[in-house]
Amino acid sequence: MKNIISIILLVLLCTTAFSQTKLSLLDGTQYNVKQYTFFNDNGSSIEVKLEKKNDKLKTKFVDINDIWSIGDTIMYVPTQEGEFSVDEMSNVVLGKQIAKNEFKPWWACAAGFAVGAGSVLYIGAYENRPILSLAVPIVYATGFSFVRPTKKGIIKRHPEYQDNEYFVYGYQNKGKRKIMLNTIIGTLGGMVVGSVTSLALKNTGNITYIVRP
Repeated sequence: MKNIISIILLVLLCTTAFSQTKLSLLDGTQYNVKQYTFFNDNGSSIEVKLEKKNDKLKTKFVDINDIWSIGDTIMYVPTQEGEFSVDEMSNVVLGKQIAKNEFKPWWACAAGFAVGAGSVLYIGAYENRPILSLAVPIVYATGFSFVRPTKKGIIKRHPEYQDNEYFVYGYQNKGKRKIMLNTIIGTLGGMVVGSVTSLALKNTGNITYIVRP
């Protein structure tokens, strides 16, 4: 049902468009699309062409159900009970868009790096407990997957949305994903650097292992 409605909207937009158009996805991602074309017989996706810095076009396929709007045309259509209304979703998407552009949780990457490197160097190399040295970063990264920006912090930046729970929800949802991604990247990077450093110290004889019975 949702695909059928989306097809109708796409037909109204024209099968192929060549002017510069803003494509907004439900996850807060936005693209400046040079060209978009109806794709697939069942209406499941459209082909979009993005203009790169070198003026060349990059082709990308987008699922229709992931699209919020194309230009000024809203593509999102709630078809099931419990889904956000169009007005509610507009605020959710706005929160995600703003969080995507301004929320930079570099601290999550730095903290993850410290935990990853520290676990491998101290627990793995110094204490000679390799299994635990791998478990600690995994548990840490898993725990941080539940961390999200606080409502207080969001409202402090955007007091105009103090009573808009849908904007706050969208901002927190996108912020949570960015924290989780940065944590994973930092933790994996720390583990790699820790492993390389551990091997280097071992080869130079500058590290002492604690041998446990």
